[in-house]
Amino acid sequence: MDRSLYHETRATGAALVATAVCAVAGGAVHGFEPLPAGEAGRQFPVWLLGLVVLSVLVELVVEVRRFRKAVPLDADVEPPPDEPLRERLFLPGLFAFMAVPTLVAALVWGAWLALFPLASAVHWGTQALLITVWERRNGRLLWRKHTMGNVGLATSPLSPRPPTRTATGAPPA
Repeated sequence: MDRSLYHETRATGAALVATAVCAVAGGAVHGFEPLPAGEAGRQFPVWLLGLVVLSVLVELVVEVRRFRKAVPLDADVEPPPDEPLRERLFLPGLFAFMAVPTLVAALVWGAWLALFPLASAVHWGTQALLITVWERRNGRLLWRKHTMGNVGLATSPLSPRPPTRTATGAPPA
């Protein structure tokens, strides 16, 4: 079980590092050709930005519904200790999974293909931002819970649970 926010942040980091590595390698081999001049060259970034905004809005609606369906952690389940994010800023396995095919495509067909992981970085970065806002508004942490091959969401309060006490107020034996 791990925090959803940390998972999305690390996935964003892996996608950004994969993009940087592949762009440097692809640019060194092929160089970056300029966008086409004229009307098509000016409209491409606008269309791309429009698609990003549309996908973010759709994701907002779908993901907030998913967060609301997250079940609270059972009373006997203690969330893992909060590990600092700076110790591991990206997921090495995901980095390799994204970098190898992107690097091959960038070296074979052209340097612009090296920017392909940016789409995933935008998605995961938006997801991390959405999780942050949801956690602050609801006062609960979102956890990724692995059960029977599926990844479900669970919630826990922001502050740790108080230690269990007996009827006399003493800690349990």
